[in-house]
Amino acid sequence: MHKSGSRSLLYGVLLYAATLPYFLWFAFQHDDGRGFFRLFFLAVTALANAGLLVLPPLGFALLGETLGDSRGFRRVLPGFFWTLAALTAGLTHVFLVIDAVILLKFGYHFNGFVWNLLITPGGFESMGLESHTIIPGFIAIIVIMAAHGALAFVSRRSRRLPALAARHRAIFSWWRLALPLALCLLFSLLSTGVADFNLHQHALMAQDAFPFVLTMRMRSTMRSLGFAEPDRKSRAVLQAMNGDDGYLSYPLRPIQRRTPDKPMNIVWLVGESLRADLLNEEAMPNSWQLAAKGHRFTEHYSGGHGTRPGMFSMFYGLYANTWDHFLRLSRGPLLIDWLLADDYQFLCVTSAKFTYPEFDRTIFSALPNASMISDSKGQPWLRDIRNTDRIVDFIADRDASRPFFVFSFFESTHAPYTFPDDAVIRPDYLPELNYATLSAKDAPRIYNRAVNAAYHLDRQIGRIITALSEQGFMDNTIIVITGDHGEEFYEKGFLGHNSTFVQEQIRTPWVLYAPGSTPAVHALMTHHTDMVPTIAPLLGVKNPPEDFSVGQNALAMTGEREFFIVCGWEIATIVTQTHKMLLPLGAKARFRKQQLSTLNDRPCSEDEEDDFYANHHGLLGKAQHDMWKFVANRDDDHKVAAH
Repeated sequence: MHKSGSRSLLYGVLLYAATLPYFLWFAFQHDDGRGFFRLFFLAVTALANAGLLVLPPLGFALLGETLGDSRGFRRVLPGFFWTLAALTAGLTHVFLVIDAVILLKFGYHFNGFVWNLLITPGGFESMGLESHTIIPGFIAIIVIMAAHGALAFVSRRSRRLPALAARHRAIFSWWRLALPLALCLLFSLLSTGVADFNLHQHALMAQDAFPFVLTMRMRSTMRSLGFAEPDRKSRAVLQAMNGDDGYLSYPLRPIQRRTPDKPMNIVWLVGESLRADLLNEEAMPNSWQLAAKGHRFTEHYSGGHGTRPGMFSMFYGLYANTWDHFLRLSRGPLLIDWLLADDYQFLCVTSAKFTYPEFDRTIFSALPNASMISDSKGQPWLRDIRNTDRIVDFIADRDASRPFFVFSFFESTHAPYTFPDDAVIRPDYLPELNYATLSAKDAPRIYNRAVNAAYHLDRQIGRIITALSEQGFMDNTIIVITGDHGEEFYEKGFLGHNSTFVQEQIRTPWVLYAPGSTPAVHALMTHHTDMVPTIAPLLGVKNPPEDFSVGQNALAMTGEREFFIVCGWEIATIVTQTHKMLLPLGAKARFRKQQLSTLNDRPCSEDEEDDFYANHHGLLGKAQHDMWKFVANRDDDHKVAAH
């Protein structure tokens, strides 16, 4: 091997040695022992992707070494390129560390959701991170960047590296090192193509092991080589419609509505991350007592495992895959239209921010700014108290001649699950959440934090109920109590939400107090999309729910539904009475990936999967129809202008 390039080559080898363990760890985390093909894909992809990430800093280092003998002004260029190499490699490793922590703690990689958190106003604050997590994180970043600076400096200045390469020139040559990695990349690409052609679901799902994967489709080639193609009809893809190719048909038909002679007030109370089992007599006594006077839905599901799809589904009565269409047009839900038409007074408060997710441009886009108050200063439990003060004052000082709508988004039950000292009903709780050290062994004490936070939240609900009662409004006020989504406490391997569609992350309480209706406990499966159809008749709507929603009137249900859909950012799950079918959306749907589990999250065997798909031929078609029911193609004959 020539002396030229020896320093950068050795630098690249050291970088690869430092990068490969991340990808081997990603592969190990995702290996479930399901077959050699999956294991082969994980291995070659780990080897190839580690090499791909080394290429940019290696290229800068090679430029720096090549220009090492430059004269004049160009003498600064070698140092400049070696510095770029160190910065690129350092930032790459920072990203890998952050991605690994996110995957380990929450079950997903750095994705569109995380990016949206960082770039949307109010997003970072919503993460609930505290100083004992942030400060060690910054220290770790500084250490990683310093280590890469030292590695680049030593690689550039050391006299031993060229000598070491010369002694082992049989190993340290560009082509001998590059060829195996190129073959690994080729095998990885071929694996994705073969798995896609053969609908090898476990291999396709293995792509999710890594932060990024290069993929390839080769269906035409496989057919031309004579390979038998499996039946795709029973496992069709949920296609994602490009927003530029569709427009809103919402509602499908004009709404026929007669304003009630005495319009009811509406109080809509949502607890962030308020999962279903927190609604009980111990943790939420005020809500429990109200439920005894109204309707409690014991098998209720959110429309998502995160705030955006959860809130969208409850207010629009639609699946959240159409969020971008409504956001682009700043189109609010019909519910708000009806209330505005009836001259309601509005007070909408949040202990987070209305800008994250962009509820100021969707759900509440038609409301004046004065009607929306964001309180994001200080501890979440204290914000919830202040916002409850605002609601109590509003109820007392409202215009008595007009009905009112009150919305509150409580933040106490969001991580880190905060509460004042006088709200402690379970004293054995974890005093702080340091995400760098948390593990499943902390789950019981983390859950106790959530119980205390729910108790504090419920006290604020109790204050609102008391204010309504004192003003004589309980006979003409609809009250909704629910959560935007659930929360997992390591029951299925993760903490928090937005990671998987396990029961803990997608089930929430739903209490509906509707004056004039007979109190009842409902055991049928309900969904966030049912909320508006259930309330609509009380607001004078004559249309059937299918004209404006994919949900049902939960008070009129006579039997179990066939399915409903719970959405994430780039993935969704179809929930039936017995199973969950996980499906990618958007660009990720190009490669067919499906994963089936039981309703209670037990993975299914291949035989169980075959039986399920054989017995549910029409399910995906129905799901596709419902997901895009209110978004029309521009060439549709039955165009309905967006309102």
